[in-house]
Amino acid sequence: MKALLKDYSDLMDVKVTLDMEIAAYRKLLQAEENRLNLTPSPKSGRVRSALSFNDADAPSRKRQRVMEESFTTETNSHVSIEEVNIEENYVAIVNQTDKDQSMKGWVLVKSADGESLQYKFPAKTVIGPAQTLKVYSAGSGVTHNPPLTLVFKKLDCWSNTTDVMISLTNSEGDTVSSYKAKAETSTEYLEEDDQRACSLM
Repeated sequence: MKALLKDYSDLMDVKVTLDMEIAAYRKLLQAEENRLNLTPSPKSGRVRSALSFNDADAPSRKRQRVMEESFTTETNSHVSIEEVNIEENYVAIVNQTDKDQSMKGWVLVKSADGESLQYKFPAKTVIGPAQTLKVYSAGSGVTHNPPLTLVFKKLDCWSNTTDVMISLTNSEGDTVSSYKAKAETSTEYLEEDDQRACSLM
């Protein structure tokens, strides 16, 4: 069990490092798009993680549980969803312009399992130039601290399902940014000479 926990911890460390690198490159790309006045292009990705364990029915054999997550982010505005962090339970909204952006009338919507929950930004919420606002779920344990740290009290977590869509709607009712994610899990048997414990792709 200790070995599995260590493997899992190492896997999460690698994932955090990769997430940070991706976020850094994303900010560079967004800054360049903003400088050239380009419409941000859709972003997509796929993460594969696996954790091996002994088969209870056949101790000599090993299995690994594999989870693959795919996501797509589409944006047609310079105020958009920058990141959906499932582990820390927040959605980050970035203002890539050089002016303050009032969020009065804007709505963040989570749709999953045929149901939708809406978060209406407080009327006085403003995102400054190049600033990022984070909306946490109630289950995150984070304290509501406006203007850049908000808590969606009616939501336990941003993703507790295998199929979720999060969208940002402006004051005119237009969807300006959206995030779609789908996760699939499976179990595979490892060959005796396969020493893989965990992997991240």
